Amino acid sequence: MRAAARRSLNLFDRASDSTGAPVPPAHLRLYYYRSRDLAAFRRASEAVLTEVLTQGIEAGDRVLDIGSGIGNLALALAPTLTGTYDGVEIHPEAVAWCQRAMTGRYPRIRFHHADVFSSAYNPRGRLTASHYRFPFGDESFDFIYLGSVFTHMLPADVAHYLSEIARLLAPGGTCAASVFLLNDERRPHIDAGRSFMSFAHADQSGHARLHDRSRPEAAIALEEQFVLDACASSGLHVQRIRRGEWWNGKADDQDVMTAGR
Repeated sequence: MRAAARRSLNLFDRASDSTGAPVPPAHLRLYYYRSRDLAAFRRASEAVLTEVLTQGIEAGDRVLDIGSGIGNLALALAPTLTGTYDGVEIHPEAVAWCQRAMTGRYPRIRFHHADVFSSAYNPRGRLTASHYRFPFGDESFDFIYLGSVFTHMLPADVAHYLSEIARLLAPGGTCAASVFLLNDERRPHIDAGRSFMSFAHADQSGHARLHDRSRPEAAIALEEQFVLDACASSGLHVQRIRRGEWWNGKADDQDVMTAGR
């Protein structure tokens, strides 16, 4: 019955879609965007396209999208992309759909499954994030994007990913990553309960706070100095941070850190 309901929703989506672009299944849209409404997925695609354009992405760039989800950035870039796009995602069903729906249609766009453990999103994952090596050669990318990935990673894992990003990024390339950054200004607001999401539990490393102690990767706020130090240790230069207001009650308004080599 569940499978039949999914087929009915997906048939309706295809019938109602007028753009001609691939339509992610309704149950995957619900998983990623908490809504089956196709408009929510389109808004997410438009928002991420605006973000990467603001960060200076160019049509000919070799792009790596870490945490590619159901392909919102890939679909946004597809009409003008003359470089390449590689998406890496831990959710196998999302990767399988993106491969079926997009790669044959857009040969420059590829998707890869990373079977990395996450207590919240991939509890059966075989690999630990702190030891995962991305399957690409050194200096393979001009632009690397992580949308709401570091917000679900523990400090040691973030530090390792930053070292991998430094390895993968070509000289002069750009990495843009959203994150919840903790500092002296923000902690009192979080302690007073003003944050859109509570971060009441200290991580044992002392470099982060957790939303849910039983599922640490559900949502994580990282100490800003830790992130800056980890970038420097990896050989990344933080160019700017656009400050969000997630800590002051605005829903999921994440910080965005831009770094380069």
